[in-house]
Amino acid sequence: MKNNRRKVPEMTPLKLTIYILVLIAIGLFFFFIQGDMPGKICACTVCPAMVVYLIYAYHKEKSADRSFVDKNENIISGNYFKTAEWQHNYITYRNKYPFEKAMYPDMKKDLLSRFRRREYVVWMLFMAFLMFGSCCLMMQKRFLGLIGFLLFGILFCLDFSLYIGTPVRKWLKRDIDYDALEKSYINARFIVYKKNGFAFGTTHIHAYTEKKVYAIDYRLVEGISRKVVRYKKYEDGIYSSEEYKHYAVIHVRLPQSGQIHNVEIELNEFQVQMAIDYLPVFRFGENLKEDISMELVKDNIVV
Repeated sequence: MKNNRRKVPEMTPLKLTIYILVLIAIGLFFFFIQGDMPGKICACTVCPAMVVYLIYAYHKEKSADRSFVDKNENIISGNYFKTAEWQHNYITYRNKYPFEKAMYPDMKKDLLSRFRRREYVVWMLFMAFLMFGSCCLMMQKRFLGLIGFLLFGILFCLDFSLYIGTPVRKWLKRDIDYDALEKSYINARFIVYKKNGFAFGTTHIHAYTEKKVYAIDYRLVEGISRKVVRYKKYEDGIYSSEEYKHYAVIHVRLPQSGQIHNVEIELNEFQVQMAIDYLPVFRFGENLKEDISMELVKDNIVV
């Protein structure tokens, strides 16, 4: 397991004890030294509530870590995906959400349509509103208004760039055989998840993320793997929740160097299995790799 740790302070029993003692000291200060009614209310409500929350978050994280040990072993060994319950849920999902087809008989039009998402429009309108507010602020505080206008303007441009499908347009400008790729794309079978897409075309694997577009010749595909990433979420260094993300990892042999390059596309756990099951249709008889890897990522949100 690759442990990809960000700088998140580990909550140890010693640190938990120190935090609790500090909160008790603050509560005593407000109750006896500050002495007024707001101080006593704070000492009797806020400080105890924070102590309880710290203890709860600590035990919640430790409980999640203990569960993760067993789940990690089952995932790495592949047993997690072989249980009768998981297989039943997988078959149910596959029957309910089969592969999709291209929405338009034109590759460029279809790809661009997949980037025109409603959330981009909402964010653009919100940023435009903040830019207008910054312009109003310029009348009183020119410097702050200008900084705000530039900041929100950049964010507006980023959302606008995604909405018009800039990653698609950049990819189309590359030296590609458009006619051959379009023929493969139009007849592709799609899996769509969040802002990602993964498709089996007639001659290529087609995929896209929010930032990049791929077309991978089947002849260069050495295998497919599953990667599971456990995201532990923190708020100001205090554990809040976690989630598991699943990736289909395509192992591609680069024609120039002969080295293996991995292309990772986030899907849900059942879609990853659909990709693993369907790839041998195009590489029948090949010894495709089906490794499983596990990563841990810690994400701290400062609030």
